[in-house]
Amino acid sequence: MSDAMRSAVERAHAFRSAARAFAPRADPEALAADLAAWRARSAGALEQTLAAACAALGAANAQLAEQHEQLLGTRAGAVACRETAYADARRIAPTDLADLAGFLCAFGVEPAHGPPDHVATECELASLLSLKEAYALGEGWSERAEIARTAYERLLGDHLARWLPRFAARVVAAAPASFHAAAAAALAELVSAEAVRIGIAVAHDGELAPDDDGDDDGAPVCGVASGCTLAGPRPA
Repeated sequence: MSDAMRSAVERAHAFRSAARAFAPRADPEALAADLAAWRARSAGALEQTLAAACAALGAANAQLAEQHEQLLGTRAGAVACRETAYADARRIAPTDLADLAGFLCAFGVEPAHGPPDHVATECELASLLSLKEAYALGEGWSERAEIARTAYERLLGDHLARWLPRFAARVVAAAPASFHAAAAAALAELVSAEAVRIGIAVAHDGELAPDDDGDDDGAPVCGVASGCTLAGPRPA
C-alpha cells in the first residue's frame, strides 16, 4: 500500500469514527473499537484527546444516547450540531446547505444521521471521499483519485474548517468532562491537522475563516457536474 493510499484510508477511518461519535444513535461497542484503533495510530494532543474519549465512553456506555440528547439534541440550551447554525454573517446559510446537498448528490450519498449540514453527515462525507480516493489509488485510477481528493479538500476548506472547531469549543465549554467533549476535541485536532496539511485557514470560536479566494463562482463541488459518474464505484 502506498503512503498516499494509507493516508487516505486512515483519514477515512478517523472521520467515520467522528461521525459515529456524534450520531444520535451511536453503537457504543462499534464506537469504542473505532476510537481505540484511531488512538493506536495517533500521537501527541490527538492521542491524549482520544484516550480521554475512550475513558469517557466506557463510563457513559448505556447512558450515551441520553447524554447526546441532553447536550446535542433538541432540548433548550443544547449545542447546535448543524453548520448553518454557525454560518458567517457574510455567507448565506441556505447557499451553504445547497452546496452540501450538491456534494451528497454528486457522490450518491444519502444522509444517514440528519440534514446535510449535521456534524455526523459532514464527517461521513469526508470519510467517504477519503475512501474513494484510496480505492481509486489502489485501482490505478489517477483521475478519479484526483476528483475525490479535490472534493475532500473543498469540503474541508468551504465547510469543515469553517465551523467544526467552533462547534467543538462550544461542546467542550458546555460539558467539559463528557464523552462528547473529548470526542469534539479529537475532531477539532483532526480538522486542524488536515487544514495545516492542505494549507487552509481554520475558524475558531468567535472568528471567521477568510474566503479561499473571495469569489464563489458556483462551480460544482466535485469538479464535475452534479450527479457525475466519474467518482467511480463506491467501495464496499
